[in-house]
Amino acid sequence: MPIRKPQSAVIVRGGVHRGMQSSHWILKIAAILLVALALLASLNRIAAAGSTTWTKVVEEGAEDFKESCAACHGADARGGGDLGGKLFKKPADLTTMSERNGGVFPFRRTFDIIAGDVPVEGHDTMHMPKYAERMRREDFEPGYHRAHLRILELTHYLDSIQGKSE
Repeated sequence: MPIRKPQSAVIVRGGVHRGMQSSHWILKIAAILLVALALLASLNRIAAAGSTTWTKVVEEGAEDFKESCAACHGADARGGGDLGGKLFKKPADLTTMSERNGGVFPFRRTFDIIAGDVPVEGHDTMHMPKYAERMRREDFEPGYHRAHLRILELTHYLDSIQGKSE
């Protein structure tokens, strides 16, 4: 009766031992995770350093806020704009959105509200026109829909002013 080699010693195509095949996958997955963590750390360092791109995104959002929202929500976003006093429902303090949401900025909900996809009392009337509808003429231009980018910039701006109501 011939002596059989243990299965881990059997060589398969490509010269990899069966018993070692799973350890190669584990090493590959570990390497991918390590690269992903390094990339995430780099992105956090860029954001913390105040990259010029991030600064521009927030500045453009601030400009859109000033042009389209400040009349009701106030230049400081605390709800005291000149037109806000004439409305049936006082505009919200937009600097406390995170505080009202358990300390987490409700990014997706804010985006959807600005886009007009989520009804909010006071926004479903002529008092707050759907922000995105004013930019629809740009939808058929090549590239990303400019309206969507502007809504993202405005949402990032609102995120950046959380806790600044003092």
